[in-house]
Amino acid sequence: MGRQTRQRFRRTVLLFVALLVPYVAAAPTTAAPARRLVAYSAAPLEFTESLKRQFEAATPGVTLEILPGLGAEAMIARLDAEKASPRADVMHSGAVFEFLEAQKKGLLAKTNPREIVGVFPSRLYVGGTRVPLYDADGTWYVWGFSLGIIGYNRHRLAALQLPVPRSYADLANPVYKGHIVFNMPQLSSSAFNLIVALHQMMGPTQVWDYWNRLHDNLTFYSRSTGALFQLVARGEVPIALGVTRPFYEGQTRGLPVDVVYPAEGSWVFATAVGAVANGPNPDLARQMMRFIISPDGQRQAADNFQTPIRSGIQPTTHNVPLSLGELQRLVPKIVVVDLERAERIRADVMRRFDGYTAGRSR
Repeated sequence: MGRQTRQRFRRTVLLFVALLVPYVAAAPTTAAPARRLVAYSAAPLEFTESLKRQFEAATPGVTLEILPGLGAEAMIARLDAEKASPRADVMHSGAVFEFLEAQKKGLLAKTNPREIVGVFPSRLYVGGTRVPLYDADGTWYVWGFSLGIIGYNRHRLAALQLPVPRSYADLANPVYKGHIVFNMPQLSSSAFNLIVALHQMMGPTQVWDYWNRLHDNLTFYSRSTGALFQLVARGEVPIALGVTRPFYEGQTRGLPVDVVYPAEGSWVFATAVGAVANGPNPDLARQMMRFIISPDGQRQAADNFQTPIRSGIQPTTHNVPLSLGELQRLVPKIVVVDLERAERIRADVMRRFDGYTAGRSR
């Protein structure tokens, strides 16, 4: 090959490379963009942040955006307002009762339970009862639960020289007058669930006789569920009717709080997840639900102070006894809230508590 021929060859190659470079540079823009999943959640911020980290780590290429701390009622209102053009893919956390409300409004999608949970049973036998874990249409799935308890401040009770109450009946004793706080059932699903559970345990007449006596002992009715625990943690009011999660979390921070599983029974506050009807990414919604119920997702739930629904799951970030085995050892009796009863008595409960809380809430 002569000199001029070699020069022409080099110029041809350089021209070819120059023409090729723009196509090579543009190639990455043709790759599939990262997929985005949106969840509305009633869980607190620290919980949803850990869920986001772990789900994204287990699902490369997917970005999970969670709007936390909405409260179940706020989630339902938001989903209902967006029903014609949903923005969210998943409704996360909140009591099963709220998921049934969302289901009635047509806000939740039907899914195949076998696809989400595999051969996992539809009910969990614990504490002498069976806790429903999902419905036949797959519109909601329980992924963890707290239990209804009597929470108290050890230091404050000792200073007042009061015994630790061991039952709901104990709380009606006049020695506790002015030392108990409860939140408003009109504003709190957990408070409403407790009233339904007491209705089941005591009967439709006896429950109001009991509450009239307990009402006399209450300092006031709190308008905020979050404030309920803070009042006890600070010792402003030594006793509250609540759920396990904030008290157990407080123990890990060295706060002098503890819980009693009432002798009459501890009611189940089951927390659920469901796919939004006509959500933008139904396949990713199902993927998120599968993760939440998987062993890795269940460990994440236990780390955030929820009792997991899978046996053998232990928390990895604290030593609170939240496994199913520990629950069987500590809690002799569990009460599952009757959702049909809840629906039937709801109006009466709200009417009565409008009277109880008038001038007694803050």
